[in-house]
Amino acid sequence: MLVAAAVLSGCVQPAPQAGRAPASTTVVVPGCPPVVVKPVRRALIDFTDFVVHDGVTYRSRPDRPQVLAPAQLGPEVFRVSCTYSSLNELTQSELPEATEHSAGFIPARSPVFELRGWPPACRLAAQHDGRWYVYLATVDTPDASTLKECALDPGRGTQDARS
Repeated sequence: MLVAAAVLSGCVQPAPQAGRAPASTTVVVPGCPPVVVKPVRRALIDFTDFVVHDGVTYRSRPDRPQVLAPAQLGPEVFRVSCTYSSLNELTQSELPEATEHSAGFIPARSPVFELRGWPPACRLAAQHDGRWYVYLATVDTPDASTLKECALDPGRGTQDARS
């Protein structure tokens, strides 16, 4: 009799259905790779300031914006297709590997320029958050990411350029 009273009053919890995980959703943002969002897994990532061009990752130090005059910029090389920090903020999910012309913080559709006096395979320049940043080409291995030799400024010590 007690069980019947509980059922009638709505106090009985539905039995969990074993083996059924919540459905995943795929989020597609133009210019970005698709992201599978799993409702039980969330990931907020603290990105480095990067951009990818010709399969090479270039990195900048957000704490070291540069003062660049327009005369120091070469021609536009490409426009950013996807901003990974914004994509992660939107999906709160683990993201796929960075794709060609994606960036950590440079807004999508923003131009990336050559830096006069430097080969584009070594350094690029772009603006975000109202400041200019110089991006240095890296050599990435499974163990570490180091700056390409050609990205280093010969007038400075190697340690200073990498820090």
